[in-house]
Amino acid sequence: MANVFDKIINDLVQLEFFSEYRFRKRDSSFFKKINGGKQFIELDHWIDSETSSLVIYPVYGVRFDILHKWFEKFSVKSLQDQRDRASINFSGSMLAQQNEFYFDLNGNRYTDNFRDFQATLIKCAEYVFTEYASLNKLYNKTIVHILNGDVQLPDVGADWIFIDMALCKLVNPSKFHKLKLIILSHVEKMYARQEPNILDYYDSLENIFHYLEFEEVI
Repeated sequence: MANVFDKIINDLVQLEFFSEYRFRKRDSSFFKKINGGKQFIELDHWIDSETSSLVIYPVYGVRFDILHKWFEKFSVKSLQDQRDRASINFSGSMLAQQNEFYFDLNGNRYTDNFRDFQATLIKCAEYVFTEYASLNKLYNKTIVHILNGDVQLPDVGADWIFIDMALCKLVNPSKFHKLKLIILSHVEKMYARQEPNILDYYDSLENIFHYLEFEEVI
């Protein structure tokens, strides 16, 4: 796997698009620092023994540090995990694009497969990094739809709660209380079915929201 994956990474860094990105082996991700955060493409990968292929599953994300740092004192996750976390991220299918890419371990059809892979990679990355390039754009594409009841809230996880609330406070604090009520109503449903991530924070939610709303934390 290492030889095929290393070749793919070496070929990607030759492309102009990746000239401003650094590759980090720890989490197999390309990332570029932006003002107050970063853009990244994480390349999760594994071997599919049935097809003798390397499978790559890209994730495209944007992080705004200001939405996360205030929460570090409350988080049950490690500091590294907190600081690696995206404000929003997408798989290929979430962008109506291919999710997984297969590369034969023997190098068969490598040129064709790499051409398709890098084209999709760049297309998805350019879309995400443009459409979610600022806090205002992120708010308009996420929080506005929650407030209008146009989308379903996630049924798992908890970090999204605190990211969304921080984003609302920064961009449109007048909507903070309305968003809080919507989220708390959804949290009660998650708590009722004992969603593990909600259990970690359930007893502290009011304190966390109070701290975010009234303290000068962001």
